[in-house]
Formats: sequence, C-alpha cells, structure tokens
Amino acid sequence: MKTSIRSIAIAGLMSGLIGTVQAGVIDPTQPVEGQSQLALSEQWWQWALGIPAASSPLTDTDGSLAKLNNTGNVFFLAGALGGSVSRTIEVPAGKPLFFPILNNIYVFTPEIGETCDGVADPVACALPYIDVSGSTNLHATLNGQNLLTYPSFRQTSTVLSTLNLPAGSFWDGVLNTGDHSFVTDGYWVALEPLATGSYTLVFGGDSAGGTLEVVDVLHVPEPDSLLLALCALGPLVAWRRRASREAGA
Repeated sequence: MKTSIRSIAIAGLMSGLIGTVQAGVIDPTQPVEGQSQLALSEQWWQWALGIPAASSPLTDTDGSLAKLNNTGNVFFLAGALGGSVSRTIEVPAGKPLFFPILNNIYVFTPEIGETCDGVADPVACALPYIDVSGSTNLHATLNGQNLLTYPSFRQTSTVLSTLNLPAGSFWDGVLNTGDHSFVTDGYWVALEPLATGSYTLVFGGDSAGGTLEVVDVLHVPEPDSLLLALCALGPLVAWRRRASREAGA
C-alpha cells in the first residue's frame, strides 16, 4: 500500500487590498531561524499530520485552525487536500513565513506491509512515488508581486524523518498511532517577517493529482514590543504632567 498525501494550492488575487508590497523571499538554499528549509519542510509535515484530521490545518476551510500548535520561530501556512479554500489568517508579527507551493509525503507503514519497508535504501525507494518534478504552472505571489525569483524552490528528503500520528489521524483505524518514518518532496517558499498590514497570498501549481485552489488573506498586527512601549508611555506622560503641575505650584 502506498501511503501519500498531496498538498497543493493555487488561487487568484482577491480585490480590496490597497498598494503593493516588496516581500523578502529567503534564498531556498539558506537557513531560516537557524534551520535549513529542508528541515522546515519536514517539520511542516510533523505539524500538519501531528494534529487529528478533523482539526488539521490541511482541512481548515476559513483560517480558524491556522495557529493550532503553530508556535515555533517560523510560522507555517497550510495548503489544502482538495477543492477550493479561502482563508483569513492573523500572522504573528516578527516571524518568517514558510509554506508549500506543492508538496508530497510518503509515510512508511510496517504494520500493514509497505512497499519500501525493510529495503536497503528506503529513501531511494520511496521518493519516486512522490516525485514532484512533473509539476507545472508553479506560482506564488504576494499582493501581486512574484515570489519565485530563485532558480529552484525544491526541497527533497535525503534521510528518513519521523512524525507522530495521533488518534484520529488521516489513517485512523488503518495505521497505528505513534511514530512513523516518512520522506517528503516539494516546492516551498520562505518569507522574511511581514510588516504590519494586510496581504493576499497566492500560491500553487498543477500536478498529476490535480489542481487545487487556496487564497490566504494575511493580517499582521503591531509587534508586541511596540504595544508594550505604548503602554509604558502612558505612566511616563502622566508623571511628567504631575511634575509640571508641582513645579508651577
């Protein structure tokens, strides 16, 4: 049995947002918050599949699940498993963003007898089943600005990684809960933290698995540090006013 999940997303721009933005795309060969983008792609799957299917970001229809267990130094954005999805998401200020244009995963399932279980080179065995090299029409824009400015955004597993399947996973009743090895292949984009404001993110492509559509409307609030500074300013102004009154008495 070949166990794979495909997550791709494409979309058209939404109207109503004013202005453009110069997004800082991070070179796919460079680390983000001290981690390679290949490592982040593996962590993304650990995040997305480590949550029960009913509340997984992959099944999120409006953005309400986007922050679930999404508390690392890099903020993950989900694609979708099928259909057309439009989401509105509040993105934490000060965090880089990381998302798939198109990605696949192969999960090893020894409890039911998997094609590549027990072979001498399981990574080489599994990757052809999830190869994304035939994908077409890859694109990613932020408020209309093209984000695909590097020759390649592909990240492909070189070793096995491990994810923990919870009760209620996408394979509930078929696969055991707990740790499973996996490999992944896909195209990913990392963005530097966005300034305060609202954005429309569009990303996706076509593959043998079909064409999916997702629009993410992102809202970035004021950084917490600025809010704290404003809160601290109030007592300071009040003290200065009191001191001024006492000096004039």
